[in-house]
Amino acid sequence: MSSLLSIHVVNKSNNTLHHSVPYTPPSSVHPLAEGHVKARASLVSLTSNNLAYARLGSFWHWWSGYQVPSSLPPPYNDASQYGIVPTWGYGEVLSSRVPGLELGTQLWGFWPSNSMAVDFKLVPDEPEGHWRDVTKSRAGMMSYYHRYQVANLPGKISELSSNDLEKVAWQTVFLPLFACGYWTSKYVLGPQPVHPFGAPGAEWTKEDADLSKAVVISLSASGKTARAFTDTLFHSRGPGTGPLGFLAVSSKPDAEWLTSGKLPSRAVAYADATSDETTEWIRDLHPSRMVIVDFGGRAGSLDSLMTALQSSLSQASLTIIGIGGTATAMQSPSELAAFAKIARIPERVQMNTSAVRDVLIERDGAKAVFDELDKAWRGFEGRGFAKGLKLEIGKGAGGEEGFEGGWRGLCKGRADAVDGVVYRMDLDA
Repeated sequence: MSSLLSIHVVNKSNNTLHHSVPYTPPSSVHPLAEGHVKARASLVSLTSNNLAYARLGSFWHWWSGYQVPSSLPPPYNDASQYGIVPTWGYGEVLSSRVPGLELGTQLWGFWPSNSMAVDFKLVPDEPEGHWRDVTKSRAGMMSYYHRYQVANLPGKISELSSNDLEKVAWQTVFLPLFACGYWTSKYVLGPQPVHPFGAPGAEWTKEDADLSKAVVISLSASGKTARAFTDTLFHSRGPGTGPLGFLAVSSKPDAEWLTSGKLPSRAVAYADATSDETTEWIRDLHPSRMVIVDFGGRAGSLDSLMTALQSSLSQASLTIIGIGGTATAMQSPSELAAFAKIARIPERVQMNTSAVRDVLIERDGAKAVFDELDKAWRGFEGRGFAKGLKLEIGKGAGGEEGFEGGWRGLCKGRADAVDGVVYRMDLDA
């Protein structure tokens, strides 16, 4: 890797305005402080979640994760205008003053979308191999984004065979999203309920979580988080916990994994979600409750679905769990009003994966939570979750083959064109 890097920056007010800016790291650096490591991303993912990190970056402090270098040319060095979109993936320790984290250690966690070296202050956490970032500049982010885990990979990213690289690449795409889908099905809508927003003491009873007399509708069911939710619903729920039926609303309703012989299930296109045939199918299941899990359905699809259900199944109660948002780039801060309007729907409650995990760790202990999640992931992986999906591996932060090109495509609605996109930052030049 050369000393000249590319830094991809995004305008905070209009996320479709973005640039790749050359950056030369400073030649003179301060000695690494005790308790700190310097690390660099090596393989990172790009999903529609990254649009949310940009759209709500100021509100949830994602922009504060990795500041634009002051040495960039103006206006790109102005942190009030431009920011670096963070992303999930694997990185490598370049130097360390933390016992137990040696040079070359690979870490799973939250990284800048470039190969810039980052200074982390890490303290050991539970279970073994987990570390918590206590760097002051990133303190505002939720706890979910502070955890780093020593990665048990077959080798360094640069040394992996093509088969191993593909497997690790799919992990990079799905791992950040799997936990949300799993915990929503297993706990938010399970017999040991946790409030979707994780709020201690908030009203979320066993009746709220009970699916035994409910039909569940997955809106934007082809998404990656939705895929994890569906897999958990089909494979990881106990007998008698429901639901009565499952309806997947998707732009790709022919995907075989959207239905199962284990319970009445059906997959339909958006245009058919409110048809007489679909509502009749739901009515024949005699639900007393409808649960919509909205993974960021197309604009207007939630309103249309609510209207149809409340008209044709007025006797059934309605609960909406919001996960993520529509996969569109924010072009003006005024667009946030549309998201605020959705959040105010009386039947709707927002999922907060970080807060749910905090509650689970407090209740069950970190080791139990992560052991269970790892086991569930191995089951998901073993069922061939990536079968038939298309993977794209780019390189670096800049250019059409880099994060910059991927971001441009994402802003143009290309999220569904490729099922998984990752970037090898170890190849940045």
